Amino acid sequence: MTNHSLLATTALLVAMTASAAAEPPGVDVEVDPIAYALDGYSLHVGVTHDRWRFDLGAFAIGVPEAVHGNDGFSASFDGIGAKVQYFPLAPARRLFVGVGADMARLLVERDGSQLAERTTGVSAGVHVGWRIGLPYDLYLTPWVSVGYALTGADPITLGGATFEQSPWTIFPTVHLGYTFR
Repeated sequence: MTNHSLLATTALLVAMTASAAAEPPGVDVEVDPIAYALDGYSLHVGVTHDRWRFDLGAFAIGVPEAVHGNDGFSASFDGIGAKVQYFPLAPARRLFVGVGADMARLLVERDGSQLAERTTGVSAGVHVGWRIGLPYDLYLTPWVSVGYALTGADPITLGGATFEQSPWTIFPTVHLGYTFR
């Protein structure tokens, strides 16, 4: 065996060993218990690789008047979203930062009437959180996002009263997740 063949064989074996030792992508599923408590739902599926997590989710929530701030109106929304998260301290654990975008349908109803309007909006934002490991491959993830509505944040007038909304949102929540092994 020549030196070049020996070197090539050694390089191939090292590459195969490193590839076999690399952590395969992980899969997890998360729910937001707060959404369920507010007459909604939340289901997110994530794929992690090394320090990165890619998330697709569907969600809905009934927004309390204390949050939307418009007397005489009820509001709820449902939608889909995607997030990319980076874990700087450890793969898929502890601190993470990320970006996300979603498309949501807002339903605004005038209390005491049949008046309602549904709008669709697109928003994007940044978020930060902390993944806390629990027994049995469960985890808890408190996080907060700051988002901006690219579309769909215009005022809605129903029955002479106007539902005002800011294009900016601050959204704190907690997800409960399970990692498949």
